[in-house]
Amino acid sequence: MMYDLIKKWYWYDWIVFAARSIWLLSVLIGLWEFHDTLSFPLWLLFGLPFIVFSFPFLIQQFFRKFFVLAEIVFSGCYCILLAFYLHDALWQFIPIAFVIGFYSKQRTYIWSGSLTIVLIPFFIGIVTAQPLADTVLRLMSNHGVAFGLGYAFQLLVTNHKQGLIMREQNKVLEQYVHQVEQLTLLEERNRVSRELHDTVGHAFTAMIMGMESIRSSLADEKVERKLNALLNSARDGLKEMRKLVHHLEPSAMDLSLIQYARQLIDGFMESTDTVVKFRCFGEEYHLPKEVKLTIIRCMQEALTNAVRHGRASEIRVYLYFDSLELRLQVEDNGGKERGKNIELGFGLRAMKERLQALQGNLSIHTDSMEETVMICTIPRNAEDHHTETIKVILVDDQRIILDSLRTALESQSRLQIVGMAESGEEALTVCSQTRPDIVLMDVNMPNMNGIEAMEVIKERDATIKVVILSAIENVNQAVEALQKGANGYLLKSVQPKELMDTLRFIHSGDTIIHHEIANQVFEQMKQQNVSYEKHDQNEYGLTPRELEIINCLAKGMRYKTIAARLFLSEGTVRNYASELYAKLDVSNRDQAIKKCLEKGLISK
Repeated sequence: MMYDLIKKWYWYDWIVFAARSIWLLSVLIGLWEFHDTLSFPLWLLFGLPFIVFSFPFLIQQFFRKFFVLAEIVFSGCYCILLAFYLHDALWQFIPIAFVIGFYSKQRTYIWSGSLTIVLIPFFIGIVTAQPLADTVLRLMSNHGVAFGLGYAFQLLVTNHKQGLIMREQNKVLEQYVHQVEQLTLLEERNRVSRELHDTVGHAFTAMIMGMESIRSSLADEKVERKLNALLNSARDGLKEMRKLVHHLEPSAMDLSLIQYARQLIDGFMESTDTVVKFRCFGEEYHLPKEVKLTIIRCMQEALTNAVRHGRASEIRVYLYFDSLELRLQVEDNGGKERGKNIELGFGLRAMKERLQALQGNLSIHTDSMEETVMICTIPRNAEDHHTETIKVILVDDQRIILDSLRTALESQSRLQIVGMAESGEEALTVCSQTRPDIVLMDVNMPNMNGIEAMEVIKERDATIKVVILSAIENVNQAVEALQKGANGYLLKSVQPKELMDTLRFIHSGDTIIHHEIANQVFEQMKQQNVSYEKHDQNEYGLTPRELEIINCLAKGMRYKTIAARLFLSEGTVRNYASELYAKLDVSNRDQAIKKCLEKGLISK
């Protein structure tokens, strides 16, 4: 333990220790020279100086505020005793006066100076029978000079310490500014790339899919050539936009949070010479870039605060990947410098606002051991945690359409593109390899079209949902696809956001028809009196879900209330209602309710 204390000494501590050691050595030499004239046992004669030397030293290590008083009492009394028996030893207290002057900080010098310069020399003068004038002019003045030199040396050391602190603070600030600049750049590049992807990228995708959908209906070759030229320009623009997005997207964010944290901590230790211990608990899971940047910002601010305001010499950083939340905990031994009540400055307020924007929290504690603990928590996204990722396969015989669809869907947190195919046959192979949740498939493809491929997919695995994409409004084709088990029928002109929402609804069990042809499809089904689902339950082929909805309508519920009760979207409920009206061959709610009551399909 003593070794650990001495290990922390600075050069000025060794100089003061040397002054006390010189005093001890001079005392021992004097005692050895005159021990024949003193009638004391040798063990007492030479043991007492070691006791006087050691006792204040021990008090200095463990009870520092009592050191000056102990030095004056023990060393002063011993020097008076020594001068009494050896009159030539009247100057032995001068090295001790230097040491006392060095450790007399703040207002301590008032009483310590009086005792060291006046009282101790006065008693030494008395026991050595010195004239009063000699006591004042020689003893007191010399001890005063020694005390003053010690006090001046202390001021020099204090200025040196402040210079070191300022240099250390400058290093911390330089490192902090550099990290803020890097993180700000990452955040801005991430924002710009996301905005480009979500606006320009989606606009290009919608344009390409829309132009592809009308190309086959053009009869004029001149117009078709112009359309092809526009398509090529849009495709080139999409490619350039994607290159720009990938170039702007910060590559540093490809690192995991743990890797980024280690990189930040290594740079901090190298710049500030501060010891930082880092540990993580739990298995790291996928985190959005905003969460990564927020945690890194908080870690950087906590490290900088620990050194700048707490003057911490040791920092411990813990990262917990819990099932419900992500937690960053930073502990340092700088609580004494900051005090128990820590005010939130600009940096800490910014940390708190960043965390609150992600439903997180910031808390700071200072314990009785003079340690500060800063805890940042961010909850895991409940939707992402409790809902599985939707695995999607894209199928289209035109590569540009596949790339456009991938561009529109790949940035969604709950959608994962697990495969792409350019024909019906290839789609069957990819399905067997990846077992997707949804297949988004073009209807018109050579050899095996989308409907034929869908029938094989459904036969092999009925749990896979298939959404048919068409470039044109073909009602008969839509009815055929739905009758054979399609879970959705969309036009390629669908907006990217609508497409994403549709895939989520279909994954939850709904059947979606593009709104532009929904009424025509229902009218066709009404005329044919057929259903696109199994309907052996009643003469009109109403499904259990449709019976639920007609029961709710009979109770006077509105579409919005029914949607909330059945956990469906309001648009889906309207689709179901339109479909059952077509099956019942009625045109409104009242006629549907009346007919179901007459046929016994529902009860009052």
